[in-house]
Amino acid sequence: MDTTYKPAIDKEFSKALTTLRRDPYGRLPQKQAEAIVAFLAASQPSEERLGWRCTPELDSFTKLLPYIICAFNAIDRDCDEIVSDQEFDAWMEDPKLEQQIEDSKWGFIDLKSVEASLPALCVRGLAGPHGLVSVMEHIKHIHFQAGVRSMALHDYVVAAMKVFMELHMRIGSESLDPELGR
Repeated sequence: MDTTYKPAIDKEFSKALTTLRRDPYGRLPQKQAEAIVAFLAASQPSEERLGWRCTPELDSFTKLLPYIICAFNAIDRDCDEIVSDQEFDAWMEDPKLEQQIEDSKWGFIDLKSVEASLPALCVRGLAGPHGLVSVMEHIKHIHFQAGVRSMALHDYVVAAMKVFMELHMRIGSESLDPELGR
């Protein structure tokens, strides 16, 4: 009998997604941040799990995650945490992120304007060839290719993890670093 303690990753992961959805740029509690890292590590094939947890790729994914969540928020205008294939297509035609414009006012802003408003150390190249739009195209392809008509927030982030790792394997970490446009 296996008596090893296994934390409830799914429960904390769901809490982390709810927290990120409310405030994509805010800090997660330690337990929720660890759940995202653990969930990402657990989604990797067993032979790659051990060496992947502390690599720069993980840092790159966590730096891009707030923008991925902001894109989901922009797609999910009815706030039901489910997006359709048509809503995703509409976003792909005119990619915008939900951003805080004033203290209590939020709006949808194009990627170049978002990037121009960011501090110097933030992610760059969101609209670039290996930036957010490229990641979103791959998320759409992975999830909706099987004929599924909608996507929940949980499925969206899991698909983003898969896409991120596939892109890393295919084009290398130098294109997915915090300076996406390099």
